[in-house]
Amino acid sequence: MEKIEPLLKPTPKGREISSTRLALQQALGSEPFLAKRKTFHVGELPIHCEIYEHHEDSPVVLFLPGIGTYGELYAAMLSHLSERGFNVVAIDPPGHGYSGGERGAYTVESVQACVSEVIDALEERYEGPFFIYGYSVGALLAVAAAEHDDRISKVVCGTLLTTEVPPDIFHFMGWQWTWGSAILFPTVRLPLSCLVDYHQLLAGHPAGRLINQDPMLVLDYPFKTLASLFSRKAGIMQQRYPFKTVIVQGDQDEVLSIGYARRVIFEAEQPIELISVPGERHMMPLTSPLKLADIIADWLNE
Repeated sequence: MEKIEPLLKPTPKGREISSTRLALQQALGSEPFLAKRKTFHVGELPIHCEIYEHHEDSPVVLFLPGIGTYGELYAAMLSHLSERGFNVVAIDPPGHGYSGGERGAYTVESVQACVSEVIDALEERYEGPFFIYGYSVGALLAVAAAEHDDRISKVVCGTLLTTEVPPDIFHFMGWQWTWGSAILFPTVRLPLSCLVDYHQLLAGHPAGRLINQDPMLVLDYPFKTLASLFSRKAGIMQQRYPFKTVIVQGDQDEVLSIGYARRVIFEAEQPIELISVPGERHMMPLTSPLKLADIIADWLNE
């Protein structure tokens, strides 16, 4: 990795290494895949990235993880996707995983800037094309990044939430409350358990009882972060962009239903494809990583 070598840095060692964390990696089956990654960082914060390289001439897939999580947790899916012919680069957003910054604190705009900065660095070695895959809340951020940077030509969304299409009145009211709270108390933190329960979402999986004990997870968020996420208006709802877009999600998704995905597609100005995966739930990147990687690779290779 001649041109990217100056950016490489070892994965930090410290409080994030614990017996619970190692047990979580074993439960996820991550260990053989983590051995294949390289790590690098960009910027002064810095922004931490993990790369699974296929070949210099292969397309590049950027990955943005779900809320509270970070790239390392998705090693099995990322590694298998790389084996299908891609240089896969997981980005830990600001304040997440190994990236610097206040824990859990970012804006949609700051993530857009980080993604562009990562592409700038990768262009020193790879010609592209550049794709992006965002999972869960990461999908909202992936769409925002593609709207911001025209070097991204394909967007894969693992579910897609848009504030123009509230799933129900309770979500809409919650978003309004979050926005108002951010004005008065921007740094007050809301427990992640109010938004998502990983133990429930991973029920029956060996990692289900361990993931909430991971010291690397962001377990609470400042209102300023949530307000940025849940007040953003997606450009794709109003206009068409040159990038291609797909939603990939299980038909048993407990967080956002397939019916909701169809509503978003119907109301969006941007053409969006939908791949519904029978029998799969929201945590598919962790529960069915190889199946998911194959589905995404097939779509990207079309």
